[in-house]
Amino acid sequence: MSIINQTLRALDARQTDRATRRTPPPPPVGAKRRRTPLWGAVALLLPLAGLGVWLAAVRPQPPHAAGERRVEMRSVAVSVPRPVVSSAQPPVKAPAAPIVVAHHAGPTDAKREKKRLASANPPKQPEPAAAIATVSMSGHAVAQQPAIRKEVSQPTPREAADERYRKALTFIRAGQADRARALLEEALTLSPGHVAAREALAALLSDAGRNQEAEKVLRIGRAVSPEHAWFALSLARLQAARGDTEGAVASLQSGMGGRGVDADYHATLAALLVQLKQYPDAVRQYEQALEMQPGPGTWWVGLGLALAAQGKNDEARSAYRRAHMAGNLPDTLEEFVRAKLAD
Repeated sequence: MSIINQTLRALDARQTDRATRRTPPPPPVGAKRRRTPLWGAVALLLPLAGLGVWLAAVRPQPPHAAGERRVEMRSVAVSVPRPVVSSAQPPVKAPAAPIVVAHHAGPTDAKREKKRLASANPPKQPEPAAAIATVSMSGHAVAQQPAIRKEVSQPTPREAADERYRKALTFIRAGQADRARALLEEALTLSPGHVAAREALAALLSDAGRNQEAEKVLRIGRAVSPEHAWFALSLARLQAARGDTEGAVASLQSGMGGRGVDADYHATLAALLVQLKQYPDAVRQYEQALEMQPGPGTWWVGLGLALAAQGKNDEARSAYRRAHMAGNLPDTLEEFVRAKLAD
């Protein structure tokens, strides 16, 4: 570096002197030829100077003292390998931060450093099949697992009415009519078309002498279930008991086409027709009742009266004879029949 600097200084000094002097006359051609070797020497000295600088830089340093040892701190990044997760559902996790381990490099640590670098990136080991199956099947198991819901079904109004009706029958057998009547009313509130509960309630009211309430229950029953003939029969009996014979006949005739029209139904209508002196109709109703159930003697007595009222005495005597043969007449009717047969 000193040679280059000296050369550059000399050139600068020459250029300064040349500027301060008066401009000399142009030199001869020979002078120019003698200046050419000087610039060539400068061009040769520049590469040599650079070579000298490079040699000075790479010149070996003097050895350190015997007791001293150069220690160089190196940081080796060791990354902890992450377990391989199945590609079915890879978990998204942030990469682990590298663990920096301080290593003191020395002349004898080359082999240890190679081993450490080799262990820093171990080969990927296949994950156990059980773990992969657990990861891959976990989502599927959750998706396929049905949701368990416990639903308590509420009883329908009909079912609730049935329950109250059964409890009411238990109270009726136990002689607790008031509690039974309350349950039957609840049952009809829940299900107005509950025929059995309405029949039982009407019977309890009638037995308790509450005929007007019983008639109301039966009339509602006829409106709700007009096909049920029992409502018309029970209503007609209550009407006849309070002296409304025509109303009772009308109730029975209107329910004639319903279900449950039996022999008792026809016999009740026939007896009411006898009271109204409608004998031909009464005879027809008695005949239908006896055709369905020929046993009751009272019906034979009623038929004999309807026939005798029409002047059919022989047919009436035959009906009285059948009533006597039935053997189930009350004492008063038995005496009446014997008197008619003795004539």
